[in-house]
Amino acid sequence: MLALAVACGGAASSSDGSAPASASSEASTLPILRHIRTGAGPIGITAAFGSIWVVNSEFRVHDRGSVTRVDPADGSVLATIPVGGVPLEVASAAGSIWVSNSDDASVSRIDPGTNGVVATIRVCHAPEGLAGTPGSVWVVCEDDDTVGRIDPATERMTGTVDVGLSPRFALGAFGSLWVSNFVEGSVSRIDPVAGKVIATIDVESGPQLMLAASGGLWVSNTDAPAVQRIDPQTNTVSQTLKGAGTTPDGLVELDGAVWVASDSGPQLHRIDPTSATVDGPWPVADQGTISANQLLVAVDGMVWIPLFNQNELVQVAPPDVTV
Repeated sequence: MLALAVACGGAASSSDGSAPASASSEASTLPILRHIRTGAGPIGITAAFGSIWVVNSEFRVHDRGSVTRVDPADGSVLATIPVGGVPLEVASAAGSIWVSNSDDASVSRIDPGTNGVVATIRVCHAPEGLAGTPGSVWVVCEDDDTVGRIDPATERMTGTVDVGLSPRFALGAFGSLWVSNFVEGSVSRIDPVAGKVIATIDVESGPQLMLAASGGLWVSNTDAPAVQRIDPQTNTVSQTLKGAGTTPDGLVELDGAVWVASDSGPQLHRIDPTSATVDGPWPVADQGTISANQLLVAVDGMVWIPLFNQNELVQVAPPDVTV
């Protein structure tokens, strides 16, 4: 979502009355190992097919956006692929790369073998998050308060499921499709075969990214600010952690921990799922609070972060990783 995120900070803690989570105030800025030039306004990112794929929104720069394909081994740019207007997110599913074009009400399908767009699929208003489940690709329709199902075989949207207000992101995990509803402050759990919502879980304000890790579903709430763990067995929030940045957003699992990227900076925080403690912050850059989501991926023990305001992708080593 291209919208300014502003939130207030809080002490690191958990919701179950356990000891406060620890926070390191002495953490130093992480050295950037590689700077890779992208298109304007890089935002969405995924790792698939031996590459890193970065969505360049080209917001207020060009009519159409692009996707930069990067080799994580040496940081070389393998391809720049034109897509639709103001693309936002990217996902890997059904042997392809899928990109949501928010200004075109479409999704681009990229063949990783040719680096070419093989289909442009009309979907819904303001498509954003993408996720795959067996036999389906799902696209979040933010302005319609729905999530749409794309059939990869026919390359058509075959139906929608109503979710909460202003849905943002989707994730396929634990046999279900999960959708974060930003304005409503909830997460919808969907049976992807039946195409029905089977649970609606209330969370903190402004849920965005989700991650399946350590047997739970983690969700970042940028407005709260907080990171929460949902127990997929009970469909309830089992942990609420403060102190993971003033605007916690992107989530990734690395070495058994959950890493959180904040929109401000960005900065990284580390959550230990076992002890429910938070360490950090570790600043990465100084680009202020961006008007977009701050995402990240981990490849071979390294963290890759698109810097929206600086038009680049950077590689950093998380703390305790020897380069």
